[in-house]
Amino acid sequence: MNPSDLLDTPRLFTAIAEWAACMVYILMLPKKVRGYKLGFSLAGVLAVLALYQHIAGFLPLYLWIPGMICAIAIMYFSIYLLCDIHFQDAGFLCSRAFVLAELAASFQWQLYVWWSDRFQRNNRLVSIMIMVVVYLFIYTVYFLLERSHVPKNEPLNVSFNELIGSITIAISAFGMSNISFVMPNTPFSSATSSIFYVRTLVDFGGLVMLFAHQDKREEIRMRSENQTINNLLQRQYDQYKLAQDNMELLRRETHDLKHYLMAIRSENDPSKKEQYLYEMEHAFQVQEALADTGNHVLDVVLTTKSTYCVQQKITFNCLVDGKLINFMHVKDICSIFGNALDNAIECVRQFEDPEKRLITLNMFQQNQFLMIQFENYSEHPLVMKDHIPVTTKNNKLYHGYGLKSIKIAAEKYRGYMTVHYKDHWFKLQVLIPIKREHS
Repeated sequence: MNPSDLLDTPRLFTAIAEWAACMVYILMLPKKVRGYKLGFSLAGVLAVLALYQHIAGFLPLYLWIPGMICAIAIMYFSIYLLCDIHFQDAGFLCSRAFVLAELAASFQWQLYVWWSDRFQRNNRLVSIMIMVVVYLFIYTVYFLLERSHVPKNEPLNVSFNELIGSITIAISAFGMSNISFVMPNTPFSSATSSIFYVRTLVDFGGLVMLFAHQDKREEIRMRSENQTINNLLQRQYDQYKLAQDNMELLRRETHDLKHYLMAIRSENDPSKKEQYLYEMEHAFQVQEALADTGNHVLDVVLTTKSTYCVQQKITFNCLVDGKLINFMHVKDICSIFGNALDNAIECVRQFEDPEKRLITLNMFQQNQFLMIQFENYSEHPLVMKDHIPVTTKNNKLYHGYGLKSIKIAAEKYRGYMTVHYKDHWFKLQVLIPIKREHS
């Protein structure tokens, strides 16, 4: 049997390959529909792809490219409409799914053509068996490799340039792998005996390039994230240095209380006397905000945050033993306490009710561990990813690094960070072993 008689992969097999490639990503992503509606939708997608591929088989050659664009569009809208995903993210994943489908369809048909040529037989049942086995193997392996790259609870945040890059790779791979079918007399076309091998190899190369493109994208993202965390850590440290300089000014202001008393006694103007009383009240508030925990760095951080809470009418209760963290580096103290309190303050200051503007901090030793516990009122239940709450803010690219910074600081001392939400209370805990490592 001549392999040239089996050049074209059956249209139904191609439709199944495209549908299965979409299924790989639909299974990974958060869904817009669930249950029986999702089942009917997936069956409908398969039926649409099968019907379209059947019709496309009768189209003239000059409509081949528009026909493939339509098939890709069906795959794109299948992912976009069934999954809760941004349109650019859907395009990024669709380009990968398309090359995956091309590889699976090409490889399974290459195996069947080899079998058919070897045994000089054309058996439809064998072709179906090879398709089922190859598709199950390829899509299962791909799913296991790809699922760690596709987050379930947050967007991919694919940029326009990244989308264009993935589409370019997909188009290039598809064009090079199929050029022999459309234009067999070009320098890049292959002979009939090797056309199947070349098509599979080019599709495989295209998929490898897409993986490399994604790895590079994640490397850049991680580098940017680490830079952001380092900048956040440096900002907390800079705030500490500035607050340290302001501490002396605060102490001098409280020292001037006796001058306020003398001025009040000698002042006859009621308006000026009221002004002096206001200044004295402010001085008392400053004095109350001054922290004395036994750790100078923590004193500066807590005094700064407490003063801000007084200004914002936020109730901040603090019970800590600063000597327990004398082993910590100054930047780690700033990172843990500064970021945690900044997050708590940002959360509670949105509430008008003063009874909801509550923050508590406790730090104590429990057996062989140091326990640092932050609590604040919240009305937003947690959605977790990698043990970190997913931000509720619109701009998700530049938020959430404070908690990651705390987590990194805790792990530096072989500790860990946990977060909980119960009965409208958000609780952040940092647990660090201290007996063996820091005693």
